Amino acid sequence: MRMENGGVELNVEVEGPTDARLVVFLHGVSGCSRTYDFLPPEITAGRRIVRVDLRGHGHSDHAPGTYAIDRYGDDVVALLRLLDRPAVLVGHSLGGVTAWWVAQKEPELVAGAFLEDPPLYMGEPEEHEKNVAIPVFLAVRERAAAWQADGATIEAVAAQLAPAPLGPERTMGDVMTEDAIAARAEALLLMDPGVLDQAADRSTLADTDTSSPVSVPVLVLGADDSMGSAFPARHADRLSKSHPDVEIARVSGAGHGIHDEREFRAAYVRHLAAFLDRHASR
Repeated sequence: MRMENGGVELNVEVEGPTDARLVVFLHGVSGCSRTYDFLPPEITAGRRIVRVDLRGHGHSDHAPGTYAIDRYGDDVVALLRLLDRPAVLVGHSLGGVTAWWVAQKEPELVAGAFLEDPPLYMGEPEEHEKNVAIPVFLAVRERAAAWQADGATIEAVAAQLAPAPLGPERTMGDVMTEDAIAARAEALLLMDPGVLDQAADRSTLADTDTSSPVSVPVLVLGADDSMGSAFPARHADRLSKSHPDVEIARVSGAGHGIHDEREFRAAYVRHLAAFLDRHASR
């Protein structure tokens, strides 16, 4: 379906029983809703599954200059009001920070929030300076713009992504599932490259609030620090002190995209299924 918020149309994929518990999935920066095509019955059966293309991503409208956390959050709030009942939010990276923002601002709309390796503190100037993803954002932005200008196909981009390095002696093809690489290729061909400009200049996450309370159940599933987690141990320590009710788990050996990784997707599904069984019972 299509929905509009503030003049921006968003693409929203909805499936499952109309009266079932709602679970809304939010992808990361430069991703799209197709990253959740793999969801197994442990997650989907008996639930109303909603997958969103955030503004500037996937089949949603491009809206240059508006790729900031409050705009992403406001779009999700508008969707939840349209759906007309509370939902569990499941977000990866930027999608996780967006879920946090919504849970913080509009808790009555949220039954729980499952955050996959969220960069909750990366909007802070000093953390932004340490963020090893910034040069990656800029490089990906240039490649995506070139692919778009050349009219590249999903298959051609996926073929170029698979041998790309992803950590020491590992390639994207070594780490990620085939469906995840295809989803990534499609996302890069559809996105507004400007989303990565704002991610790289800090404006996307600059207004993230990590001090105000969050009253709904939250679980943060972090990647391994040694694999470039966006929610490293120093962030977990800070969150534990300011928000002691937030549950934190970590997947040893996993990189930032836990749900996309061949070796760790099953662990992601186990953690998410357990969370949904508690907060979105079928």
